[in-house]
Amino acid sequence: MMEKNHVERTSMTKTLKGFFERVPRVDFSYIEILTKPTGIIQHAKFNIPDYHHGYCLDDNCRALLLFCKAFNHLEPKYRNKYISIYLSFIHYAQKSDGTFRNFMSFDHAFLERIGSEDSFGRTIWALGYLLSREEIANFHAIAKEIFDRAYPHMENCESVRAVAYQILGLIHYLEKFPEDEKIQKQLQSSCQFLMNEYHAAQDENWNWYEEVISYDNAILPLSLLRASRFFGNKELEKVALHSSCYLDQVIFQKGYFASIGNTDWLKKDGSLSDYGQQPIEVSSTIMLYDELNHYETGINCPERVLQAFSWFLGINMTGEALFDYQNMACFDGLEEYGVNKNQGAESNLSFWLSYLDTINYIHFK
Repeated sequence: MMEKNHVERTSMTKTLKGFFERVPRVDFSYIEILTKPTGIIQHAKFNIPDYHHGYCLDDNCRALLLFCKAFNHLEPKYRNKYISIYLSFIHYAQKSDGTFRNFMSFDHAFLERIGSEDSFGRTIWALGYLLSREEIANFHAIAKEIFDRAYPHMENCESVRAVAYQILGLIHYLEKFPEDEKIQKQLQSSCQFLMNEYHAAQDENWNWYEEVISYDNAILPLSLLRASRFFGNKELEKVALHSSCYLDQVIFQKGYFASIGNTDWLKKDGSLSDYGQQPIEVSSTIMLYDELNHYETGINCPERVLQAFSWFLGINMTGEALFDYQNMACFDGLEEYGVNKNQGAESNLSFWLSYLDTINYIHFK
């Protein structure tokens, strides 16, 4: 077994080294193709934007978060242009009452009266992150205005992921405005909501926040871990660590990273769904292990980061790579028939978010 593990690590290291030699820096050329003056197009047909599905708030928030995280990797004129585009979409998606629309057709007609809670939570996350970055201060005024207008609706979130995204955004916001008592109280309330959901669903064989483990799973324990550090709260830390270790056993049970597929998810007393694995799982998983690195868990967190990123490069259940060097783009996922060759916004934004968080763990000799 030791010899087999050594061979697997050697193979992974060789694969990662080859990738980072070919892609030594961020390349958002494909993100540019997906981005129009209004915002980023949601889906792609192979490697061209698919206008049939228009835009969504979710992806424009992901794009804003990506360009804020990549700020120091980009030329000033370039980064300001794209941050402005994505932030403008968010501003346009917000209604006068502070709520947001999510889906918008290519001819700029919103397709719903109010968007999903998850899109609301992602918006708070992206805005909070932007506000925490002093080097992006030229966009703080509009981001703060949108954030403040959304504040009254934060208490209404009942989706565990929406609340987790919101927690991340509130923590970032408080890095900029630590004396804001109403946001401190909202953060405490949001954390308590997740704790209540965990205790309602958890039993001796199931350490999770719902009766099913579905999508963007790592974001749930990640949010509580960051909150536990922010508050110095051991109760939050305990639940976050227990659920993190439980998720670790699920997604690495094959000896490599294998996220839960969206064909059937993973239900209590059910079996793991293999197909429909998507890039969004990699980015949140890498963020989780980066955070877990602050704790004594017995998990080799740097190796987990590299294992998760290697999923893009073919260290996965099919052995097929999801990164397309020709287009410098990422495919949409692993299906029963193989790789989904479409290259949509969520997949590519998730890939580059994963890249930015992984690059710090690359120390090849």
